[in-house]
Amino acid sequence: MAVTVHLGAHKTASTHLQQSLRALASPMRGAGIHYLDVRHLRRWGHRLDDSLGERPSAERLRGIWQRHLDAAAEIWPEILISEENILGSIRREALMGPAGIYPHAAARVDRLCAMLRRRPVELFLAVREPLAFLASAFSMQLEGGLARDFGAYVGDFDPAGLSWTGLAERLLAVEGVARLVVWRYEDYRALRPALLRRLLPGALAGRAPDPRPAVVGLSQAAHDAIRQGLAADPGADLAALAREAKAMFPRSAYPGRLQPLDAAAARRVRAAYGADIARLGRLDRVMLLQPGEAGAVQGAAG
Repeated sequence: MAVTVHLGAHKTASTHLQQSLRALASPMRGAGIHYLDVRHLRRWGHRLDDSLGERPSAERLRGIWQRHLDAAAEIWPEILISEENILGSIRREALMGPAGIYPHAAARVDRLCAMLRRRPVELFLAVREPLAFLASAFSMQLEGGLARDFGAYVGDFDPAGLSWTGLAERLLAVEGVARLVVWRYEDYRALRPALLRRLLPGALAGRAPDPRPAVVGLSQAAHDAIRQGLAADPGADLAALAREAKAMFPRSAYPGRLQPLDAAAARRVRAAYGADIARLGRLDRVMLLQPGEAGAVQGAAG
């Protein structure tokens, strides 16, 4: 049985890719592929992401998912899972830590691989320029009323020090992970056909729809309006304020994204990202997908 897991990351068009795949769920079943995404994996009381944590209830949930995956393995030649919360969440403590980005990701993937009986798993992961990634994650937390200030959200975590290579090394060290396929969020549009061909049989990949963006973040104008609202009333309902600002200043009319750092700091983050991607592409068992005639560049001994 072949197992493929799309890990996200968050804010890297994961929902768009899931919608594309979900539209092909029926023909995938006909092709012998058991597809699971957030519709199946986040059911109340039986969430896969909850089973990957350390709470006392997680062990019981792992037993439930263990039985489901065992049953699926007896029936389906292939299992395809897409769930960005496998890595963790975008709450500050789950996203950033001394170990780097998604500090608990390796332990969580290890628990998933254990539930998959250590069968060889191919992981798929999109990465993104760190400042844009963190700003987008913060924006989503802001909409949920869970974070007010970007500086407080990031704390002492340096965006220029965000290492996707470090995350990849931790994931590749998990027993059962056979290979990691990676692409830059910035290349998603150009790579999407090639990416779908890697996830699906060729005949199905060509039938995947291209849905409209489902999760649109806050514009810079909306962020400005939220800050002004909080300055006027520090006790305001943050989530309600964010909803009002998003409706008043939608990205369709105000396309500018949040720019939380000055131009010099942003350039420093972009330069670090470029160097990090170069290191990532050289890792053993990493396939870095890139636009172009070849469609992909494979890691040194991948």
